[in-house]
Order: sequence, then C-alpha cells, then structure tokens
Amino acid sequence: MSGIFGIFNRSGKSVSPDIMQGMLSTMSYWNPDETGNWSEGPITLGHTMLWTTPESKHEQLPHATQHDQRKLVITADVRLDNRSELINKLGMLSRAPDLITDTDLLLGAYRKWGESSPEYLLGDFAYAIWDKQEQKLFCVRDHIGIKPFYYYLSDSLFVFCNDLKGLVSHPDISKNINDEAVVNFLANNQLLSPTLTFFNNVQKLPPAHWISITPKFLHKRRYWRVEDTPKLDFPDDSTYTETLRSLLEQAVHDRLRSLYPITSHLSGGLDSSCVAVIASRKLQQNNKSLLAFNWLHEPDNGDDKDHYEWSNSKTIAETEGIEHHYVQINNEYIYYKLKHHNISYGDTTSLWYEFKVRDAATSAGSRTILTGWGGDDFISYPGYSYYSDLFLQGKVTTVLREFIQLVHKNKTKFKPLISAMYKYVFFPLVPRSLYCHLPRSICRDNTIPRVVIENFIPALQKEINKPRALTMQPQPTIRAHMIAHWENGHIQNRIDSWAASSFANRIEYVYPLLDKRVIEFAVGMPPNLFVKNGVVRNIFRTAAEGFLPEKILWGNSKYELRRVKRLISSYKKAFKKWRIDPNNSKLESSYIDLSKVNETIELLLNKENDLLDIPAIEQVLNALLVLRLDR
Repeated sequence: MSGIFGIFNRSGKSVSPDIMQGMLSTMSYWNPDETGNWSEGPITLGHTMLWTTPESKHEQLPHATQHDQRKLVITADVRLDNRSELINKLGMLSRAPDLITDTDLLLGAYRKWGESSPEYLLGDFAYAIWDKQEQKLFCVRDHIGIKPFYYYLSDSLFVFCNDLKGLVSHPDISKNINDEAVVNFLANNQLLSPTLTFFNNVQKLPPAHWISITPKFLHKRRYWRVEDTPKLDFPDDSTYTETLRSLLEQAVHDRLRSLYPITSHLSGGLDSSCVAVIASRKLQQNNKSLLAFNWLHEPDNGDDKDHYEWSNSKTIAETEGIEHHYVQINNEYIYYKLKHHNISYGDTTSLWYEFKVRDAATSAGSRTILTGWGGDDFISYPGYSYYSDLFLQGKVTTVLREFIQLVHKNKTKFKPLISAMYKYVFFPLVPRSLYCHLPRSICRDNTIPRVVIENFIPALQKEINKPRALTMQPQPTIRAHMIAHWENGHIQNRIDSWAASSFANRIEYVYPLLDKRVIEFAVGMPPNLFVKNGVVRNIFRTAAEGFLPEKILWGNSKYELRRVKRLISSYKKAFKKWRIDPNNSKLESSYIDLSKVNETIELLLNKENDLLDIPAIEQVLNALLVLRLDR
C-alpha cells in the first residue's frame, strides 16, 4: 500500500514547504521504496511508494502531464484489474502493456470521461488528480473501499491522506478526540461509520465516492451502489456455477500481480481455503509457492491434532503444497497491546493475531496478504433469509419441504422445528418498527456497557438503539440482507483497520471475495441457489468442487471453540496484569469509570472460562483501549 497525501490551500496561499516536508516525513515512517512531492502555488501532492505490481516499478509519483494545454498531476495508491479493457478504450494499443502504469490509465480515463471516469475502473484505488485548468482537485475511493481515504475540510483548507498519522501531522488539524466516534465504538465494539474517525473534523471518504474541490465549491458524489445491481437470469443452475467458478479464479488471479512472494490466510474454513487453493495452483504454474497462516496455536500435548480446527487447514496445505504456519498470541502479548495500541489511527478490530501474521509475512519478503474475509456477507452467504425469501415469493410448499429436510438431516424435534420456523420464516418478515418488541430480538436496552462514566450513558443509549443494530439480523430477502450487511459498516471497519495497521509492515491486503464482480454476482443471483436440500452456501460449495477435499467442502461448519476458549483465558490473564499495574491507578478518563473496569475484571477472574464471558471481555477490552485514546 503506497502512501498518498495532498494539501490544497483554497484561499490561494502557497503551501508552506515546511508543512509539506513534515507530512512527507511522517508518511515515511515505514521506510517506503521511494518518496516524491510536487508543489505549485496553493496545491501540493505527495507520495510514499510501495512497489507491488511489476508496473509500479515504472511509476514516479506524483506524476505531472500536459496535453492540449491541459495540465494534470496525480498521486495514487492503485491496482487496476481491467487494464486490457482500459488500454483498448483509451487507445493505448501502440504502447507495450507492461510499460503502461496504472496511473497512466487513471489519467487517461480522467481525460476521456472526466468525473465519470471512476465508473469505468475495476480494482482497488484511492487517488487525487489536480486539474490546473479548472483549479480543481478530484479525489476518488474505490467501489468497495479497500484503499482508505481520509480528509480535513474547511473554507480555506483541504488536506487528504490515506494514513491518519500523516493527515493529523498537518499543524492546522486538531488531534482532539471525537466524542461521537467514541460512543459509536463503545456501543458497537468497533467503529461502524462510513465517515467518522476518532479525530474531530477528520472524515473518511465513503467507498464508491468521489469528491471535487475548487477554491469556492465542493461536490461529492456516489458513483456506484450495490443495491442497483440487476438481477441475473441464467438458463440453468450449472451456468451460475460455471460463471461463479470463473469469477473466483479471475478475482484471485488479478490479486497475484506482484513482484514479491504472496501470503494468505488459511483457517480451514470454506472462504480462506478456496482462495488459498486457487492462489497456490496459479502460483505453481509459474514455479512459485504460497505461504499461508492460521489463527490457531500449534497443537500441543493436550490437543487432538486430528480435530478439524487443525486438520482441515493442514490437509489442504499438504494436498496443495502450501507452506503452512500457525500464529499464536498469549496474555503477555495482549497486555503489551493494551498498553501501546492506539485505536485513534484507524485499527479498531482488536484482531491481534493479524499483527503476528503481518510480521511473519514481512519476514518472508511478502507485500501482499490474500484473505477470504467478506465471503460470508455475499458469495458464501449462509442463507439466513432464505426461507422468508421463498415465503414472500409464494413458495410455501418449498419452504415446508426444506424444513422437512432440515428435520431429517438434524433429527430436529417438534418444538425446535417450530422455533426454527419462527426464526427463519416469521422473524425476518416483521416490520422493523416492531422488531424490538419480539422474542429473539437483539435490541440492547439493557446492555449498556457498565464501564462508562455516568454522564456518558445517555449518548451511549441513543447509539445502541439506532437502527444499525438491526441490519445484521435477517432481512425479508437474501438480497436485502446482503445490502443491509454492506450498509452496516462492519465490512468497511475490518478493511480500514487492517489497512491502518499494515503500513508499518509494508503490506497490503487483497480481498478476492469482495471483488466488485463477485459481489454483484452474489447480489444478483436467485435466492434458491444459496441453500439446497438443507445445505447452506450451496452455490459456493458447488463452484469450489475440485479445489477442496469433499469432506471439507461439504462437511465444513467452521467453529473455532478451542481457539476462542484459549483466547478468553489469555484475555483474563492480561486484564489481571493490567489491573495490578500501579501506573494504571493514576489514569483518568472522560469516558471510562476505572472502578467499574476493575469490578468487571474481578467478576471475570472469579468465573470459569466460558463463551458467555465474551460480552464482558469486550467491554473491558474496549474500555482499556478508550483509556489509551483519552490520554
């Protein structure tokens, strides 16, 4: 992931070289391959280069061009996947394709299509183009939001960056904490917002948006909407399967365009396993190999090595010739993170196994990590709204038949069957206004974190009762549920978090199952393809035949009980060490009640390790992270 930044003094005042150099210096903390800057009067653009694709070696950014007396300057973090298509449309056929950079294509697209140009792009990108003729700065973020883009805006100043550390190094941008973001984080256990950051007056540009800034005007537009995806109508199921298989292979292939070794997640679940196997086979065709990581400790004397938590990923790795490693975190590591991790710079997931994965990938010389994350939300959707979707279509007989198959498969008794029908047929159809008054609702009036100070509770209560909490529950149709997942914000939070923490390792994450083509295919598919004969994720499993062993492909129900219980134990030990640290008794916070934190820790320490402890653990964890934020 290359770093990009820019300063636009809308007042017309020239940009101070010291301010520009200060941002460039801050952005260089991760030791980039090259750095560059360009300035002219009120505008400056900067870049810290991470070479990844072969074409990136030919780029010198920022890059200025002049054609027909129109001067354009660009800085970009980009990987385009429809290069051949763009080369044809832009009339660049006379040039050698491997000498055409992705930024050449971005500039060509802007010259040809102007502000409509992002609609023609496919891939992961965040970029800014200075159009001197129009005195306009045109900034874009990709469809899915894989590449971050943060900005500060006032009447006289616009500053952007894809790294919050770089952005807030500008002397005119306050580092004061945004109370609204803290409320959001404590209520949702993550920052669920398309625009909020922890800094006042610093915003995210949402995915699939562009923003155009001149000295006097600002125009912001969304150029793609997942809900506008047309419904598909193929002649038979096999056509859907073949199309999906081709899309999966293409999505992985496009993300292997790297000069360096490729690494991947490999948990043994369907999503990461499928991505890793496709990647491994394609790499082997070029005499390269894949290195993969599992968020699981290496089995020791007390563990059953043949248990699926270990055996699935091991079997796949041995079958495909993938070099496979486990990563492990303990209470000492968690305690260290509690003392040093600062969520204000964008990583709010607390998925600290991933720090170990990044360190190992960096040691192996990799600059790209493949992940299967995001599949559950779209193409390998588990089918929660399947039965209500069929019911709305009037396919009552099909619903009853499927439930009979469910009874036969799971040996379900009458009462659980009625409960299942309520959960999967009736519940998703209830109007949202009545949702909180029904059994099984997730309305959380009584789950206000007990660790916050008294006068902070009303704001937290308001955030918890927002409709966003309902979007993760089954919607009336599969399509509506996928769109709700997209709008909820948890997808963007994971992407933003990993991007924020990957700079220091010179790593970028790529998400084949969040490829725009794959998402549109999933949203456009008929609902009956997701579940068949009681088997969820049917279309994904069918398309993955030949990639994974049959036992894993059709019997997989990933549930990492042992890893989670071990993690619970480690968190409790880390909390105990934090509690007895004498330095922590001196902390004060605008948000967190330290006495309540200690009481909650005491309650946890007096209980056996249990999955029911997770909500309380999350409360303590988030409180301790906010304490560091508030210092």
